[in-house]
Amino acid sequence: MKLTPAFLLLLGAASLAHADAPVPCASTAQIATVRDYFTNQRPGRPLPVPARAFGWPELVVASGLPVDESFGVAATPSLVREIWKTIDAWGAQTSVKLVLASGGQHTFAFPSLVPITQPQNANADLLDVYADGGKGVHTHISTPHVKAIYATDIPGKDAGQRTQAISFYNHDGSLALAVYAQIAGEKPDPAAIEGFKKTAAKIKALPRVCVPQS
Repeated sequence: MKLTPAFLLLLGAASLAHADAPVPCASTAQIATVRDYFTNQRPGRPLPVPARAFGWPELVVASGLPVDESFGVAATPSLVREIWKTIDAWGAQTSVKLVLASGGQHTFAFPSLVPITQPQNANADLLDVYADGGKGVHTHISTPHVKAIYATDIPGKDAGQRTQAISFYNHDGSLALAVYAQIAGEKPDPAAIEGFKKTAAKIKALPRVCVPQS
């Protein structure tokens, strides 16, 4: 495989032995903790921040948000590709922030143009998405390991602020990769916000992976 100066990420490295395990959903107590955090402590923070603070898989945090701020679905390889195609439609020159975490404690966030789906990899399980015509980030997503996809739309501290993300999760609820259209307090690309709305609508039309609690 040819290496480039761009970041090269291999995501979804969880063991296939756990591939059919259910994803972790927030308990009633965890839901109360998540909602208190975002309402009274740190409104609009990206999801890895409270996940690290609580020592929980990030999916637990996502599933603990109010039902109108979080929509999650069970993922299949074909759905991962389908949802990413909607992210492609945000535009190759659209600015986003890519976020990933290692071990639940180490979070990486960096600006990028939207990574666009590439021709099928020789390994049928891999979804290759490259940014900036191949000059930016190279991401190789192992689609069988992605077990849930969430669209989250969280209000920030000030009126009009939002934190909006499409997040892909492993079987244990850990984050594989998230594409943030905007983060509260930062200046977003309007095209990313419009694209997020369409991708979120696609996710909202599917059955939820975690039972919602109002």
